[in-house]
Amino acid sequence: MKPVEKGTAPQRYSSYKNAKPALIARLGPHCSYCEAYGAPASLDIEHIYPKDPHPNHEHRWENFLIACTSCNSKKHAHLGSGRQRGLLKRFLWPHLDNTARAFTYLRDGRIEPAAGLTPSQRTLAEKTIAMAGFMVNPAVASTYDALAIAYSGADLREQLWQEAELTRADYLANPTAARAQFFALRAATRGYFSVWMEVFHDRPEVRRELITAFKADPQCFDGTTQAVRKGRV
Repeated sequence: MKPVEKGTAPQRYSSYKNAKPALIARLGPHCSYCEAYGAPASLDIEHIYPKDPHPNHEHRWENFLIACTSCNSKKHAHLGSGRQRGLLKRFLWPHLDNTARAFTYLRDGRIEPAAGLTPSQRTLAEKTIAMAGFMVNPAVASTYDALAIAYSGADLREQLWQEAELTRADYLANPTAARAQFFALRAATRGYFSVWMEVFHDRPEVRRELITAFKADPQCFDGTTQAVRKGRV
């Protein structure tokens, strides 16, 4: 899950739909949960606190993220249609926590809580994975529909991992600064920031370009592109 910096609200919104251009400009055209790339028309304004039971949050910039239709629907189904309490404390959020430290992305497409988390951090990571359908491990999906979504997410990440490995081999054959930037910009149009960061784990010059191209929060990474603490992780 890519950590992001939303910043302060650029304006007041009478309709939450009007916030989409500013959100995409700041967060990138990627789902805030599964990291899939999408054309603006295919991405939704994601309300952290669901807008129907929480009308006072409907037009608040602080309550907005960007989500693909699948993750938006899965989160809604997971939380239910009633009023929610303490959502910001019950899950990890990419604009509040350094989610790059919370999860490990594996070559077969699975996502697991990262090693070294405290018990409370691990619980938050597990709950966050369960909330976003495309992040769920197919082996633990609880329903037929959830299994289909989980398999789809894992399969997409596995395919992107293979693509990223081919890109890495191509880059290493001629590792120039210009090619690092080019490959990072191309990767951003494919999505799945965390997969690319894992595949280029030992190439900070590429990871810096990935952080920029994907509009990840640069303050969540040190000078060697290792993730540093923000929020609860």
